[in-house]
Amino acid sequence: MRRDHPLLVFANFVNELMVTVPVHRHADALVAVSPRKIWLTRPGDVLLTPRAVPGALRDYACEMLGFSPDDVTLLHAPTDGLATLTEAVRRNGLTDRLRAETEARPGIRFHPFAQDRPALDLAAELGVPLEDYPSGTVPEQAVEAAYRINTKPGFRETARALGIRIAEGHTCATPEELATAVRRVLSEHDGAVVKPARGSNGYGVIFLDRADLAGLDDRLAAYLPTVAEQPPGWVVEERLTFERVVTVEMESRADGPAVLHVGEMRTPNGSFSGQITPLVAGSAAVDELVAAGLALGQHLHAAGYRGPFDIDGGITPDGVLYSTESNVRKTGCTYLDFLVRRLLGEERAERAVWLADTRPGGAEPDFATGLGLIRKEGIDFRPGADEGVVLTADTLSSDGKWRYLILGGTHQRVEELESVLAGLLKLA
Repeated sequence: MRRDHPLLVFANFVNELMVTVPVHRHADALVAVSPRKIWLTRPGDVLLTPRAVPGALRDYACEMLGFSPDDVTLLHAPTDGLATLTEAVRRNGLTDRLRAETEARPGIRFHPFAQDRPALDLAAELGVPLEDYPSGTVPEQAVEAAYRINTKPGFRETARALGIRIAEGHTCATPEELATAVRRVLSEHDGAVVKPARGSNGYGVIFLDRADLAGLDDRLAAYLPTVAEQPPGWVVEERLTFERVVTVEMESRADGPAVLHVGEMRTPNGSFSGQITPLVAGSAAVDELVAAGLALGQHLHAAGYRGPFDIDGGITPDGVLYSTESNVRKTGCTYLDFLVRRLLGEERAERAVWLADTRPGGAEPDFATGLGLIRKEGIDFRPGADEGVVLTADTLSSDGKWRYLILGGTHQRVEELESVLAGLLKLA
């Protein structure tokens, strides 16, 4: 948590590890949330985002973190959303500006959202060493591991080798193999799920039932154009019924992998929107999830990878855990774990319950007005407190959604605070 050097926080939400070829809807959503990286900064840092940090969010975050907005240098490289942030830096002529900012800060280190090759190339060009790597560079073996495990086939292959339970399924390289695999899975099970080889946040995922067999050719013919931008490659898995969707957030450190937290995810319509941690109740399946995270962590650590990663999974009604994917990068909850520890301190954070989510609102048109309502109601988190609401991002102009973190001492208390918040902002 504590550091004595500045960072170049590089918010490359559009990167090669999440989707091979970004599409507008997915990329725009990623760009919209990029200003939340303000929560990672300290005085003296440089923050580079593909979207400018809105003034109201900037002032609020700096107030909460205890420093002036002038203490952090905020830069942004506008993009149409389909370019990596590295490419956007070059398109906008910001390379020399970044070099000047970093040269003015001895000891500065590079802190990307995802360790993809374009980001690592820019760090090398600027001469800024990578955070978490004593040598300042990422071993090629670690880069290859991140690229491989961030694909669905790569995760399945690695999980099998490590003894991590996954759903029955098949890897497909062509549309013909995809059709064959879907027929095979649906002939043996009630449902199937199709996932592009590389994707995130539910991009390109479809669910099929045995009843779809009769018109499968037409269904796949309609589906394939929706992912035509991507290189061919899918996995087809048995569609399982999960009673709980869970995640273990991990970090590969110098001395090995460490567990940050275990949470239960909120996944309306099959896409991640938020989570609550810790889990309401533990089970042998949760212990198995942690063991899976540590096994994958040892694998990544041996490859030389340092930084955050997770394993997501589901627990069936009979209590069996199936791991579904890994994100070898920061996730939607990496910065939240960091922020909770920063706001509460390590000791109190270990005892705290926190909930985070993203929900459409129907009341207030702007961030500042919504924040005013929360403060007037007295449910806002304040430095030194044990509970309260934090508004974590301002994306109202792009998607009309409120993004928030709620801290409390019990699951009941954070749910009570969420209910009050929902009433104030008319959350859907």
